[in-house]
Amino acid sequence: MFQGTKKEEDKNYDEFAFNPKEIDFMLLTHAHIDHSGRIPKLYLEGYRNPVYATKATCDLCEIMLPDSGHIQEMEVEWKNRKRKREGKMGYPPLYTAEDAEKSLKLFESIEYEELVQIDESITVRYNDAGHMLGSAIIEVWVKENGKTEKIVFTGDLGNNDIPLLESPTMIESADYLVMESTYGNRIHVKNEDKAQIFLDIVYDTIRKGGNVVIPSFAVRKNTRNSIRAK
Repeated sequence: MFQGTKKEEDKNYDEFAFNPKEIDFMLLTHAHIDHSGRIPKLYLEGYRNPVYATKATCDLCEIMLPDSGHIQEMEVEWKNRKRKREGKMGYPPLYTAEDAEKSLKLFESIEYEELVQIDESITVRYNDAGHMLGSAIIEVWVKENGKTEKIVFTGDLGNNDIPLLESPTMIESADYLVMESTYGNRIHVKNEDKAQIFLDIVYDTIRKGGNVVIPSFAVRKNTRNSIRAK
């Protein structure tokens, strides 16, 4: 799901560049809405085959996707009131909470390190990505014309030695690597330095009489006492 400016979020309404009915299966790395958020839209447009994910990802999506649908409904209701005042036609939500509930029946959970035979030519294995609860690096073995090749899709990768999360699994080999690159152009601060940097910022801000705003990319509670991705 596209998130950000209005121009970016409007892309969520664009038609898919493929026919959802022709997709045989889906491999979901983790539950954050930027990765999972348009599964209900795929369902609305005819996708009815499995969505493979870890048990934790399936459990989180049971809460997050209907909540996302509710948010779609609320935001469209507000936007349509504004459009009506401007004499414009309203439009439907991207999907509803009920649509999201229906899409959940497609989810099939698998365990970390479990070799799963999708069909006679495709095998997959989910490994801990250390990004969030249930996140995975996916290994995919594809056999074609008597030859087997391996594709690795990283999804979002966590850092090493993070409290509460395992370090990302080290993958030893791949014929093709598809990598998430959101932070590909920066070097992360060493863990042992983070606390001191944070304290220095807080102390300096207090000294100047300012306020500290701490953004987060996480699964969080909202006003409906459920959780969503921000």
